[in-house]
Amino acid sequence: MIQPGRLSASTFVGTIEPGARGLILRDDDGMCWRLGFVDEAVAVGLSGRVRVRGRIVEVDRIEAEYVDVRDGA
Repeated sequence: MIQPGRLSASTFVGTIEPGARGLILRDDDGMCWRLGFVDEAVAVGLSGRVRVRGRIVEVDRIEAEYVDVRDGA
C-alpha cells in the first residue's frame, strides 16, 4: 500500500549552516531551508555537506527523515 506522506519525500543535497532558529540547509543553487528533526539529537554537531531525505512542510522548512553526511561532520 502506498502511503501519501511518503510520496512527497524528496532528497536535497547541500551544506548545513547554523542559523538563529536552528540548522539551515543551503543547496548549490542558493536555496535555503530550515531543518526540523523528529529526534533533535540527530542535529547535534551536524555540519558540512549532507544529503537530506525529507518533506517540505513550509516554504522555508524541511522535515528531515534521514541525513547522510558527505564530509565535514
